[in-house]
Amino acid sequence: MCSPAMIMAAIGGEGGHACPHHHAPSAADTPPAGGAPERTRRAVRERRPEGTRPSTEPGPARTSEGPRPGGASRRHALRTAVAGAFGLAGATVLAGPAAAAAAPTAPRGPVHRLPELLHSGRVRMADLTHPLSADFPVFERFVRKPEQNQVMFEDEIGFNTAEWTFNEHSGTHIDVPAHWENGLATVDEVPLKDLVAPLVVIRIADRAEQDNVTGVTVADIRAWERANGRVPRRAFVAMDSGWYRRVDSPGDFLNVDPVTGATRFPGFTAEAADFLVTGRGVVGLGVDTPSLDIGADPEPVVHSILLTTGHYGLENLAALDQVPDKGAVLMVGVPRLRGGFGAPVRATALV
Repeated sequence: MCSPAMIMAAIGGEGGHACPHHHAPSAADTPPAGGAPERTRRAVRERRPEGTRPSTEPGPARTSEGPRPGGASRRHALRTAVAGAFGLAGATVLAGPAAAAAAPTAPRGPVHRLPELLHSGRVRMADLTHPLSADFPVFERFVRKPEQNQVMFEDEIGFNTAEWTFNEHSGTHIDVPAHWENGLATVDEVPLKDLVAPLVVIRIADRAEQDNVTGVTVADIRAWERANGRVPRRAFVAMDSGWYRRVDSPGDFLNVDPVTGATRFPGFTAEAADFLVTGRGVVGLGVDTPSLDIGADPEPVVHSILLTTGHYGLENLAALDQVPDKGAVLMVGVPRLRGGFGAPVRATALV
């Protein structure tokens, strides 16, 4: 990403296009004769270990003990300067092998091997998220439709940017406790550990196709446990009703009764939500429909049971039929909106 100075140059400030990602440097991009700004050079000096030659000088970086083993390229010198200026783990980079040997190392366990497992195909990722766009179905009585407005254009100034306007509860999104009661946790206060959880999927798609206002019941949970074992503590339990396939047809997805105005889609029953929260200690519940509650229910009791007890919900999940009933791990990426009552998310399952 370009620096603010480069962006200012690109949009009509000094020197025209200055973004190195798109254009060759112009004369305006060349540092003044004095080199880097004094505050940057001072930051590098303050973080440089005693006896180390400034990394902005040409040639290999040397310490008082002599050349760095194997020499050092100009690229390494640049990385050293950047690390020093911003304090980014600079001790190991600048102080040489002795500091590197003293630095703590991550254990080479299953987490360390995750990239290897993903690339080998032994672990796959399933995207449980709908793309957010201006035509994503929302209840316009309560939620403004998303809008995208492009304000910077690559063919004019060298890069693209857009401004988005959307409600927190648009697309695949999270409901947090503060959504339901003032003083409870907002989006930025949801514990990170709650956003990674064993994923339990309870399937009612066959039933939902025949009965649009069916819901996950305690009997469904008991049947799942007979086949798979007890719902793990701190699991995330999701309903697969097959509803996500309707998302490209807003009328079918929201399914509003033309006579009564009631919405008709599956969700969790209040009894099932209470059982999972109090009896199984889950971190949250998720649905592939617009609401945790069954659309026809007169009161959103499931929201109240879940959110007022410090848990969270995910709505408008996608592709739950692409993950197993048990054994997957849910990871929820959430923008850390300070004071937010919800937010669009990227929900991913590791299978």
